[in-house]
Amino acid sequence: MPAALLPIQQRLQPTLPTIQGNVDYTRLRQQLLRIDQLLLQSGLEAQFIADSFQRWKADGPCKNISPKAQRKIQIHARRALRCNIARTLILEDFRGFAIRVADSPLFQPFCSVAQIDRVRVPSKSTLQRYSQWSDEAAVRRLVDQLTQQAHLHPQKLRLRAPLDLEACFLDTTCIKANIHYPVDWVLLRDATRTLMKAITLIRDQGLRHRMEEPALFIRRMNILAMQMTHTWNEKDSKKARKQVLRKMDKLVGCVARHAKRYRMRLDQQWEQTEWTRGETDCVLRRLDHVLRQLPAARRQARERILHGQLVPSKEKILSLYEQDVQVSVRHKAGAEGAQCRGPTCDEPRPLSPSPTRRPDAGWAGFHRAWPSPSK
Repeated sequence: MPAALLPIQQRLQPTLPTIQGNVDYTRLRQQLLRIDQLLLQSGLEAQFIADSFQRWKADGPCKNISPKAQRKIQIHARRALRCNIARTLILEDFRGFAIRVADSPLFQPFCSVAQIDRVRVPSKSTLQRYSQWSDEAAVRRLVDQLTQQAHLHPQKLRLRAPLDLEACFLDTTCIKANIHYPVDWVLLRDATRTLMKAITLIRDQGLRHRMEEPALFIRRMNILAMQMTHTWNEKDSKKARKQVLRKMDKLVGCVARHAKRYRMRLDQQWEQTEWTRGETDCVLRRLDHVLRQLPAARRQARERILHGQLVPSKEKILSLYEQDVQVSVRHKAGAEGAQCRGPTCDEPRPLSPSPTRRPDAGWAGFHRAWPSPSK
């Protein structure tokens, strides 16, 4: 049987100051106000306080609790819930959050510590005790209850539409991709390096074809890459870039022809090597992966540098090794544009038994990325 709570009158609080010119503060303020509404409208806060008092009463040595003690327990339970939510929201430690509450008129009313005449904030030791106020299972039940209310009774929480529990979309565009900055001519250098390293492995197994040492091709491409980098300092930089790109394109075409010949020889004569068929297929896949994208990468570099034409974003190659990569304009200091992984779609664990579930429904938007050959 749930415990009967004492009505506690909230004290008068000062109004929040009007802050202009900071959109992050405005968003945080709106978020805290919305969380405060959800705690009150859903009855989640009252249930948390009742459960805390019932648990304290069951574990305490004294069964008859005075109204003064019950009032104190209810106040601390309310503060524990709100302080834990706010501290988790801004990712602060106990000492940092204690300073933040003491200095912030925004967190003081949310954490129920603001008053007209004074502000008494919890210490870092009190915040640590608040973090151990309830176990994870109890908090998880409250979260599930709030989710069910948003799904079944959206009007109670003033939602425009019921919360959809069938699919959960995880926005991972903020995860920076593990690639270098996408430059068109650098793709030619990457292709040369990967193909020549694979050819070196094949030649070490005794399968050889008439050609120069693979390291010489990598060296020549590195020299051209350094020349391309320094063309910005020349007087006619555009003309110099075109000249260097023509040399790079000619060199990578020669590299591709050698790679195709070694690929064919390895596929036909792999039994003469010390490799198993699985190890042979691994090297063949590495060669095929780059050779398949190399014509498009060469065409992209020629169109953008030689002809000055724009390549559609959907057709643009940002990396030879990461397939699901997109450019995200973030408008942040030091990161105006970032190369990020695309969004994925996942299916959450339902809160209630679902009659029909397709096992592959949650992985419709997932694409496995090709690992980098240098790893």
